[in-house]
Amino acid sequence: QLMTTVFEHRMGGQPQSPERIDALATWLDQVPRVAPGGGDAAAIARGKALFEDEKVACASCHSGPRLTNDRTMDVGTGKAFQVPSLVGVRDRAPYMHDGCAETLRARFNSTCGGTDHGDVSGLDDGQLDDLVAYMRSL
Repeated sequence: QLMTTVFEHRMGGQPQSPERIDALATWLDQVPRVAPGGGDAAAIARGKALFEDEKVACASCHSGPRLTNDRTMDVGTGKAFQVPSLVGVRDRAPYMHDGCAETLRARFNSTCGGTDHGDVSGLDDGQLDDLVAYMRSL
């Protein structure tokens, strides 16, 4: 069901063979679960406040226990994509649907998402570092 949901419905791909589905399931079952990272507790708290700030608007789509609203959205690219969960996001580089950010910090460059994907235009470098510290802690 995961293969059908992701590859066919979310990504618009072709149906996968039972052999490919079994191979992916076997591989997924062997991937170790990574525990959330630590970090500077004060920076993480400041970053969480920015993440939840209405102007920055990260939490308007990345909310709930899995940090996703499970909707399909256009984030300024002209195409709609499934809002991913941010749980464990630090371990999933490169970032964004097109891999425009090799690091979490690069995700906040104007060329990688812009203000249609959260508005960090009013944040200074220290605040962006705090936001990244929070995201790395997820």
